[in-house]
Amino acid sequence: MAKSPEVKLAVFGRAGVGKSALVVRFLTKRFIWEYDPTLESTYRHQANIDDEMVSMEILDTAVKEHHLAKV
Repeated sequence: MAKSPEVKLAVFGRAGVGKSALVVRFLTKRFIWEYDPTLESTYRHQANIDDEMVSMEILDTAVKEHHLAKV
């Protein structure tokens, strides 16, 4: 049996723009309304894409403003 493809994804953006809300919406189909600043979170998820199981690792970052200029 072939190993399932692995995808690594990082979400970047300014504080308070909804990075975590977007990730949670993708993973759970729910939207979180409250703002809770994220230090940094990593999520693992498997999805069936085009009849193939794909493993995902999603990094929800906590980027400081001065670091965004480097991205």
